[in-house]
Amino acid sequence: MNEIEVREVPEQLVVTEQRNVDQAQLVEWLPGAMSRVVRSAEALGGGLRTSAQPHLQRNGHPDEPVLIVIYEGNPNEGPVPVEVCTPVAHAPAGSTDVPARTVPAHREAYLRLTRNEAAPENIGAAYGALERWIGEQGLEMTGAPREVYWTDYFSAGATDEVCDVAWPIR
Repeated sequence: MNEIEVREVPEQLVVTEQRNVDQAQLVEWLPGAMSRVVRSAEALGGGLRTSAQPHLQRNGHPDEPVLIVIYEGNPNEGPVPVEVCTPVAHAPAGSTDVPARTVPAHREAYLRLTRNEAAPENIGAAYGALERWIGEQGLEMTGAPREVYWTDYFSAGATDEVCDVAWPIR
């Protein structure tokens, strides 16, 4: 695994879809939810791509859509609220069926993962390492952990970097 780093994340307006799922349901629901969120964002001018989010440090990589998966618990322990979202530039004008909310600016510790490291059977190790590191640094977790995807996970090779596991901190 890569080194754990810290970044400042600006306030973000996101298009969102939420559901209570356990791990088996998550694996089934997540790809469709990601597609639906991207389509919903198109009604607001499209999701912000990596080039519009310099805090993701993706310079030199292709400009790709960004998806964030926020977990309010561990789906391996039973159903928990999970939110899939994508940042957008503009709020809905007038009445719309597109669910959107604002994610406040925050500081987060993160760990960059390859597709193999981010596989459902392996990703728990990254969460554990991040949680231990936060404690060792004397920091406090201030929000739900998340996965930030900035490339097509499903078409990536096993050693291609695909996402960051991140935790808001102070």
